[in-house]
Amino acid sequence: MPRLALRLAATAVVAAAILAPFPARSAYASDRTTRAGRATPQDTGRPLPWFGLRLGGLAAVGSAGDSTPSAAGGGGYALFDGRDFLADVAADIYLGDGARMFALGLGAYYPFAIANITPYLGAGLKLGWTRFGGDGAFGMIPFAATGLLFGREGYVQVRAELAWFVALSREERTDRPGDPGSRANGPVATLGLAF
Repeated sequence: MPRLALRLAATAVVAAAILAPFPARSAYASDRTTRAGRATPQDTGRPLPWFGLRLGGLAAVGSAGDSTPSAAGGGGYALFDGRDFLADVAADIYLGDGARMFALGLGAYYPFAIANITPYLGAGLKLGWTRFGGDGAFGMIPFAATGLLFGREGYVQVRAELAWFVALSREERTDRPGDPGSRANGPVATLGLAF
């Protein structure tokens, strides 16, 4: 399933590259050029967040299972664009054969350009329940992420992201008494669409 998510992300990158030369259609973009000389930090960002949905997949390396469980899913997010920084609030659900993740989280990201298309890098923290081959565990799930954001000044925004998560709570298995448990970690690839 992670391969499917990566293919979807690559397709979004190609589509956005084709559409990039077209001018942004938002009133914000044209208004920004008339106020360029007198803009203040408060009015350089989008006043409302982008609300989006994303789909993707994950794989849990170092899990309590006998193999590397994977899952597909996604969630919703609200992305706040302060032009010099990005921040989001997200809710995610991933389900698969031997893999489960239900989490709520916050993230902060640095965009490398103040432009319609920009790569970004950041990190965040989720709180949730995970089950990767064991009995399940509830706890903190920090993550690091890199991605590409298309359409910061348009009506529709596309977000392709690759993250790496670490479940800090140890997951145990009842069929292995005395085993200290394991902390699953692994990649998450997603493709999001926001308005």
